[in-house]
Amino acid sequence: MAATVLPVATRALVEACGRLGLDPDRLLARAGIERARLEDPDSRLEAGQADAVWREALLASGDPALALRAAEQTPFGAFRVLDYLGASGATVGEGLRRVAAYFPLVDPRAALAVEEEAGGAVSLVFRAVGGGALPPQAQEYTLAILASRVRQVTRAPRPELGFRFTFSRPAHAAEHARVLGVEPAYGAPVAALVLSRATWDAPTSGGDPRLLAALDEHARALLGRASGGDGAARTRAAIWAELTGREPSLAAVARRLGTSPRTLQRRLEEEGTRFAAEVDRVRRERAESLLTAPDVAIAEVSWLVGFAEQSAFTRAFRRWTGTSPSAWRREHAGSVPGRATRPR
Repeated sequence: MAATVLPVATRALVEACGRLGLDPDRLLARAGIERARLEDPDSRLEAGQADAVWREALLASGDPALALRAAEQTPFGAFRVLDYLGASGATVGEGLRRVAAYFPLVDPRAALAVEEEAGGAVSLVFRAVGGGALPPQAQEYTLAILASRVRQVTRAPRPELGFRFTFSRPAHAAEHARVLGVEPAYGAPVAALVLSRATWDAPTSGGDPRLLAALDEHARALLGRASGGDGAARTRAAIWAELTGREPSLAAVARRLGTSPRTLQRRLEEEGTRFAAEVDRVRRERAESLLTAPDVAIAEVSWLVGFAEQSAFTRAFRRWTGTSPSAWRREHAGSVPGRATRPR
């Protein structure tokens, strides 16, 4: 089967091209994509269609540095979940690890991997899945976006970043230095964003508080209930912190609470509940909150509540609510004021 991608990256690119003076509707028409598909978070585009938007944009602009300029014109928040994940880590490195884990959901043809370097630096390596070379514009755009997000969320006054590209030094290399803020290395074995250890470990500022407001509100509610000393509430807050992109384990939650798994189980039993029941409760509450955000895909909701497969999430959601995530979303569309708009 042909690879498919979430529409969020194509939507961000088309919006950036519009800011650069290109005609977004013409780009989409020539690529064979209806605009409504970009606005539907649960649609999937054929990878070839997403690539066609790039080709049409490069032809229409005649600008070899289009990827860099498009990255400049892509505001924080345009990538929604990806931007939220980068901003919500306690440190820059924690956020980037979350982004790397999430990335295949957006485009399964490429992957981000965290690799330690000699001297303490850390690289975020950008590779094609299955080998082969990534197109130069994919390398430029992706690494420029990631670097801009690091600069947006870090509290470090001067993030120390480096860039490696697999292609030869291009004629528009001066634009690389201008946009990226440093001269990249060309002809490298792999494309990568390189961060000094100090930048990797730097605390984040939290980013834009409007990103995934539904998820943030849920977190605040859990933490507020946890402050009262209720053991189950404190457990739910810890589960929430462990949930993104993975199923929280009893051991990890107990460690976060500074206790042992056996002691945590005993305390929950004394309050008439079980760890599995609390995980279910947090997952359901978080899923319902996220489904009120109209531009977060159900596949992304599934990942954010810790399911490896969307089918498993759908089964669990039916068990919780008696209906499917898509039906629940349609029924509750617009029911939560202030959560339905995407930040610009």
